[in-house]
Amino acid sequence: MSNRNSMMAVPRVEKRLKLVPPDGGWGWMVVAGAALSNIFNQSMLSLFSLLYGDALEAMGHNTKGAAVVLSAMLFTTNFGGPIAGAIVKLTSTRFVAVLGACSCTLGILLSGFSTNIWHLVITYGILLGLGLGFIQNSSFVAINSYFKLRKSRAVGLANVGTGIGQTIMPHIVRYLLENYGFRGACMLLGSLSLHGIGGTLLIQPVAWHMKKVEEEVIIDEKIHLLEEKHKNIVIDKDHKVNGETIYQNGSRTSSNEKNEKGLVMNGNSAPNQTQQHKSIFRKIYELFDMSLLLSPRFINIIIGTALTVTSIQNFSLIFPFFLQKVASLDKQQTANCMSAVAIADIIGRLTLPVFQDKYRIKARMMIIMTSVWLIVVRQVLAYQTDLGVLLLLSSLYGFGRSMVIVARNIAISENCRMDQVPAAVGLGMLSMGMIVPPAGYFLGWIRDYTGSFIVCISAQNALLVVFLIMWVPDMILIWFEERRRRKKNGDVVEMS
Repeated sequence: MSNRNSMMAVPRVEKRLKLVPPDGGWGWMVVAGAALSNIFNQSMLSLFSLLYGDALEAMGHNTKGAAVVLSAMLFTTNFGGPIAGAIVKLTSTRFVAVLGACSCTLGILLSGFSTNIWHLVITYGILLGLGLGFIQNSSFVAINSYFKLRKSRAVGLANVGTGIGQTIMPHIVRYLLENYGFRGACMLLGSLSLHGIGGTLLIQPVAWHMKKVEEEVIIDEKIHLLEEKHKNIVIDKDHKVNGETIYQNGSRTSSNEKNEKGLVMNGNSAPNQTQQHKSIFRKIYELFDMSLLLSPRFINIIIGTALTVTSIQNFSLIFPFFLQKVASLDKQQTANCMSAVAIADIIGRLTLPVFQDKYRIKARMMIIMTSVWLIVVRQVLAYQTDLGVLLLLSSLYGFGRSMVIVARNIAISENCRMDQVPAAVGLGMLSMGMIVPPAGYFLGWIRDYTGSFIVCISAQNALLVVFLIMWVPDMILIWFEERRRRKKNGDVVEMS
């Protein structure tokens, strides 16, 4: 009897058309546009000392002045992320990307007319920083909307543009300074930055390029009959829902009455200012998707990614000094090691995302694996002085570092809805803006206090250990949850 009932309850299957992201197509043009913008805009961070060093000296400022301008730029970039996410929700990713590219161009161009440090703070620090923050957020959101299965590969290719820019732009800057001077170099670099605007214009709404695919949908006949049975049911009595009275005819009216002038009355003759303020705060809350911060897992993710970025950025700052003061390399040998890092970084951005996509490895797991890789490589590197060994370890470090840079925003977006991605990426950038400066300052203090690069590198690795302690238990929990869900679904299929 039970077998007969189970056979009668077999659900009906229908074929329906579904719109899905193209996972390619015009998406590759979006990737190319993001890469083009990265070549001429994102690479400006690594060019600061080369381009503005002599100008700062002429203004009477030294390393501290450079630190002020760089700090302003990094602060504006990271804290501009949530603003970019909110504007994306109100407008579009294309608008925000173009706005960011225009801000970068304007900042680079006007910086050539700087006569004191505050001019650089406004142009390079604020205008360029805000533009970079807008581009980072909007370009990732655009790529994320176009790709599903090959997302890591697409993000990696877009980030290759930054590596290419960091490789070729220093030579271009040196040539421009030698032949056109500081102001001429800034104006020509501003004109090159215009290519970034052209790249961001390639971003089109993904709705224009969605693919139609046919999928089988299971129709539960019991639910279908239940909906048909109850679709004409009316409410017998008046009742209130969320402050509204619902009558039998389906009409609604607010529980607060309105006077002849249209003002909402709540027992008083004055408008309810508290409700208005609550409405404003509610709109801000929804605009920035602050509900994401109610998830402990999301907070764990953005703090973890900020720790990895802090560790990587701080190592990049001290690496040249380590090579010269500890390993006793000259400037040419130091440049060779740094070039090895850059070349391996580009290779990693091209190859590791392909590996991730092929084996369907989550971005969080890739960051965990490459963080372990970085801890081992850097700890071994800290004790080396031989040029050949340092070149090898520099290459291994650059290869592993690339995956952290590629996967950090993907890891953030994996755990939220598509409409929450702009705000999620913005909050991730905000967490970096809050964690990177104080943590970087603390790591620098360790180096100055101990006088040891080995201790400093060990402290940077300790940040990655803290990151692993935060993420690994959560990943194990997720694994058990998925295993339990698959087992439950398997039992359901077997019973049916």
